[in-house]
Amino acid sequence: MQLQIISCEMLEKYLMRNDILILDLRSKEEYEKDHIPNAVWADWETLEETIPSYLAALPFQPKWIILYCDHGNTSLLTARDLARNGYPVISLNGGYAYWNSYKRHT
Repeated sequence: MQLQIISCEMLEKYLMRNDILILDLRSKEEYEKDHIPNAVWADWETLEETIPSYLAALPFQPKWIILYCDHGNTSLLTARDLARNGYPVISLNGGYAYWNSYKRHT
């Protein structure tokens, strides 16, 4: 599968869909403080092993799995690994820091 990288503007459009899974790869504490709407926390270090259980727990098969972290580096590397294994993944450019800044200005 091809890896895609999206902007915050594009993510807002994806948030209106019901066929996506959004995974927050930041620390559990950061996730609990605040996160992108409908995001689920995931441990990036074990995600390759646990992604099947995330997908099995969903009542639908997501068309896209959107990943984000603090600034976009961890999610990009993780997305590359998942894409190599055939998962339909998207990484948020700039991560949560960019999202937070974007939301303050819109």
